[in-house]
Amino acid sequence: MFPALTCGVKWVKVVQVGDIAGVACTLHRGLREAGVDSNLLLLPKQPDPELEREPGMDFIRKPWRMLAHAALAGRVLTRYRGYDIFHAHALYNIPMGLLRKLDISNFHGDDLLEVASSESISGKLMRRATQQSRKVLVSTPDLLEVVEGLGVEPDKAIFLPNPVDVELFKPRPSRVTLGNDDTIKLFHPTRFQEKKQNRILFHAYRYLQDKYPLSLYLVHDDSGTPYVEQMHALIKRLELKRVRFLPRMERKLLVDYYNASDIVLDQFQLAMGLISFEAMACGKPVVSAVYRRRKAYPEEPPVFNAVTVEDIVDCLTFLAENREKWEEIGRKGRRWVVRYHSLAVVIRRLQEIYRQVLL
Repeated sequence: MFPALTCGVKWVKVVQVGDIAGVACTLHRGLREAGVDSNLLLLPKQPDPELEREPGMDFIRKPWRMLAHAALAGRVLTRYRGYDIFHAHALYNIPMGLLRKLDISNFHGDDLLEVASSESISGKLMRRATQQSRKVLVSTPDLLEVVEGLGVEPDKAIFLPNPVDVELFKPRPSRVTLGNDDTIKLFHPTRFQEKKQNRILFHAYRYLQDKYPLSLYLVHDDSGTPYVEQMHALIKRLELKRVRFLPRMERKLLVDYYNASDIVLDQFQLAMGLISFEAMACGKPVVSAVYRRRKAYPEEPPVFNAVTVEDIVDCLTFLAENREKWEEIGRKGRRWVVRYHSLAVVIRRLQEIYRQVLL
């Protein structure tokens, strides 16, 4: 158990609104384990019986989902009026800001880079709500610069590391098999987006595919965006060999694919994200961009930093020629994630942020 969060003699009551990549769900579980009266208000795309059984989960269902912001506002006013902390994720800070019930805005990437930075109505409302928030949390350190660029005072912007359930994401026998060959299995589950620079991985793989016994596993992206179409065309034009697409899957199923792979590749422009941390927790070598413009951690993450084709070629060449080092690299990665991204560590940090808000 974590130390309980209290304010005077009253138990603090928290409501989170919205979820991105399961982060809010993980924080909610950690807060409740810490003794906090935490609730999580969600608008699920489809029913999830497992989530529905968890305490403190609150769902808004169809037909209200068509009027999501109005439905959220109504639920907050009727059910959570007396709560102490209002913590909204991504664009769900818009209705909370309009209600003037927004203590914390929490961003995770696309919400800031695509919506809050735009001149759309949603972008303007999100910026206004963000500026009104008492604290603004970001899940990767590179987003601090984006938040400050929106007019948020630096002392209000805080890097809260993505929480990783290190009891779920850990080295273990996989229930899936990635091929029956003896190739070095590269796993790249990252979505195809320009800002993630998937293309440079494909160019690096083209250079290496005949030098080393590699196979590349990607997760199917059926969003149909121009960039996705470009990436499919690029894979075909480069005549990449031993490339296989896996179906889209729930995040909790990724643990088997991390454990079935040899090396995990994340993103090469944005700072490493949740995929990197989960893969490291599973004891896998990770290749990804590492943010270094500000000191985000007391010690450097044991990740192979790559932001160019040449970087990826160098990293994969080293790993292909030094298989005996994979296990030690994996152990160092898991130790680092447990130290800086485990749920217990992140919840202690979040509790301190809540205390600052309540002062």
